[in-house]
Formats: sequence, structure tokens, C-alpha cells
Amino acid sequence: MNLSKNQIEKYSRQIILKEIGGIGQEKLLNSTISVVGLGALGSPVVYYLAAAGVGYLNLIDFDVVEPSNLHRQILHQLEDVGKQKTLSAMEKIKKINPDCKIEFHNIKIQNQNVIELLKGSDFVIEGSDNLPTKMLINDTCEYLGIPFTIAGVLRFYGQIMTVDPNQKTLCYRCVFGDAQSNPVGMSCSQAGIIGILPGVFGCLEANEAIKSVLNIGTLLVNKILSIDLLNMNFNTIDLKKNEKCFACNSPSLKFITENNYGFNELCH
Repeated sequence: MNLSKNQIEKYSRQIILKEIGGIGQEKLLNSTISVVGLGALGSPVVYYLAAAGVGYLNLIDFDVVEPSNLHRQILHQLEDVGKQKTLSAMEKIKKINPDCKIEFHNIKIQNQNVIELLKGSDFVIEGSDNLPTKMLINDTCEYLGIPFTIAGVLRFYGQIMTVDPNQKTLCYRCVFGDAQSNPVGMSCSQAGIIGILPGVFGCLEANEAIKSVLNIGTLLVNKILSIDLLNMNFNTIDLKKNEKCFACNSPSLKFITENNYGFNELCH
């Protein structure tokens, strides 16, 4: 597609970047990015991807907005309390960029529907608050061959990594193993979280998506970026692929559809 005069003006500050240019902006306008979770991480992701000119956003969340969300989930406002997060997100996106086409699913992503929900994506951003969902997204994206990024945040601390099945990078399961053999851990409601933290990591996730779509820069593959905002420590840890990991070495549709992933252990 050719950029219109209005689009050239709207995205001029990006187009002027030699890494993007008009061709890169057209790629963004033709890209489809799926966002799993429209809460603390998904909020800045959606804002920045829409503003950057991503043409198609596939939004997935089953929850509604609660008052306790608002200190960190900046996509939603006080007037949205009780509203479906997908609907709240769509309303905000249309105000930022009415050209952005939105498909939203007010549904809990599980192994029975995950393939249908994510197929056709150019990139997937995982923004849930639980390990089973992260493992499900990891295994599914490996099977479908879709690059993706996963972040986790709690208190003042967070981690992020990107996986590209097409480059045969290590995956989330290489690092963290089987969700069913790990404890669920504490949630934000139990351990607390500073509201700024997911904003930082959501922006990083959106940046990884844009770089992947445009094939520019260096992705956070084969490593984890860990950030401690309390003490302002930033650490990048290089990791080695687990050659025995079935998820990234021999992804299986049967495993995805038949595995419980530990969802029964979650309290919501």
C-alpha cells in the first residue's frame, strides 16, 4: 500500500529514521500483531503500537476493568470500571489511530482456542500475569513459527525475553521448564507492584515487535533483560538453548491441545 499524504504527516518522525523510512512504515501498516492481555503490560503496548501505525491489532483478554487496575493499567480510566478490557482498549485505540483495524476477543485464551486466536500474526506480545499462559503462548508460537516476546513484572522487578522460532533461538520453556512442575507464585494482588514498572516493560515489548516486523536492530533473543527499578539495576543475561527442549526443537500440536498447562491451579 502507498502512504497517503495524511499518513506521511502523521508518521513523519518515524519515516525520517533511516531504519524505517516509507517502506518500513508501509510494513507496519500491513502488519498484524496480537496482544495477549490488556492489563498492565498490554496497556502501553497497545497505545504505542497503535500510535506507531501498526495496521492490524488482534486483542485478547477476558477480564473487566477494576478500580485496583487503574494505578498501572493506563489503557483504562475510572469511567471504564466494570467494562470489558477489550472494549475499553478498542475505544482508546480509535481515538489514537482510527486507521488501525482491530479484532478483539473477549475470551480466556486456552489450549482449545489458542491456535485459532494467534494464527496469521506477524508477532505476538504476551502480557498475561501467570506462568501457564506464558507457556501456552510459547509453545503455540513455536508451533506456528511466530516471533514473540514475553515479560513478567512484580514489585519493583521485571524480566523480558524475545523468541524467534525462525532463527531457532531458545524459548521460554528452555529457561523456565514445565509450568506444571513450577509453583504458580504470588500475584500482584499478593506481592504488590509499582505502577511504573509494567509501563517500562510494555514499552520494551512494543519496541521488540516493531523491530521484528521491520527486521531492524537486535532483538532480545537468547538472553533475558532483568530490571530492578528500586535500585536502578539493568542486567542482560546470555542464555544457551536447551537442545532437549521439545517446544523449540520439535513443537507438537498434540502437546498443545492435550496439555493442561496448570490452568486448574490458577485462582482466576
